Amino acid sequence: MTQLLAPPDRVRELSGELFHLGAIADAGNAFPIDSVRLLIDAGVARAPIPVSAGGDGLAPSALVDIVRTVGAADPGLGLVVAMHLIHARRVFADVGLSPALAEAAREIAAGSGFVSALVSENRSIAPARGGAVRARAIRVDGGWLLRTRKKYATGIHALSHAVVSAAVDGSDALDQFLVGLDQPTVRIEKTWDVIGLRTSGSDDVVFDDTFVTTDALLPPGLVSQDGAWWTLVLAGLYAGIAEGAFALATTGLPVQAGGALPVDVPRVRGYVGEAAVALLTVRSLVDDAVRRYEAQTLTAAESAAVKLAVHRSATTAVDQVGRAFGTASVWHSHAWQRYFRDLRVGAHNSPSEDVAIDGLARLVLEDGTF
Repeated sequence: MTQLLAPPDRVRELSGELFHLGAIADAGNAFPIDSVRLLIDAGVARAPIPVSAGGDGLAPSALVDIVRTVGAADPGLGLVVAMHLIHARRVFADVGLSPALAEAAREIAAGSGFVSALVSENRSIAPARGGAVRARAIRVDGGWLLRTRKKYATGIHALSHAVVSAAVDGSDALDQFLVGLDQPTVRIEKTWDVIGLRTSGSDDVVFDDTFVTTDALLPPGLVSQDGAWWTLVLAGLYAGIAEGAFALATTGLPVQAGGALPVDVPRVRGYVGEAAVALLTVRSLVDDAVRRYEAQTLTAAESAAVKLAVHRSATTAVDQVGRAFGTASVWHSHAWQRYFRDLRVGAHNSPSEDVAIDGLARLVLEDGTF
């Protein structure tokens, strides 16, 4: 009997197809839904879900590997996958907490779609920086009615479920509800028109008094962003973007991207060398952080700082690759553009730079264990 490849290996086999589908989607500001179907068939949806709920229960190191590969092929889709891996592993860690959790986990593991979290309602000022969340959950017989519009609904066209943050009956404290999105009271509005991460399809989603059952209210702390592992997934995404951009300069892809590099020119070799130095830093940071996480010596503050440091070095790597290609890279039709734009926009993803730096400073100054 032929042994099936593990999800990380199956995703690697799809990288070329994901690259081409992502290029088409990015050019048309569309969502690469065909890529999502390929990833679901490859086991990505079920990868982070516990074995007890029908999933594979993969460790964070394998999840980093998956998002690293997807990010190298299609950075915007990589963010969608990262959000699913993070939230699926967190929300479904104990499906015995409610029937709603168990049912959703089974559906996602069977291929219904991805899951993510919907919090932001403002175009700027993220909730992590104190942005207001005005969503309301109104108590009714048998459950709740959700009334809100959420922005930055990453990968909404690929989601079958979402964790929606809302205040219960006028309270200022936020609760989280696990919501199935296949309801007539849930509608998507095409609003995503930005310079980067176009294939993340982060359109608005509106809940018009959407009913959720009582057990869809998640226990406090279940979707907490405490812990060191989830920011490693985002660091893996940025590492993948750097790897993908670097591959443009070192594989056959430059022909498709607008011409191979003139490697006989010393200055071009210099740019590629600088990119390689930055990429070595990226690889070392991610690999060391994964090892430390597995050894249980990586703190949440350090992990967030690793995400920031990886993004900075990845930005250097991608920028140097663009310089190596020269003016060819500034055309929208050049493949380098996707990596550059998507990586720069990714700097705004939570935890933001200021949040990560403040957390590390607190660890250094208050805890003294750095």
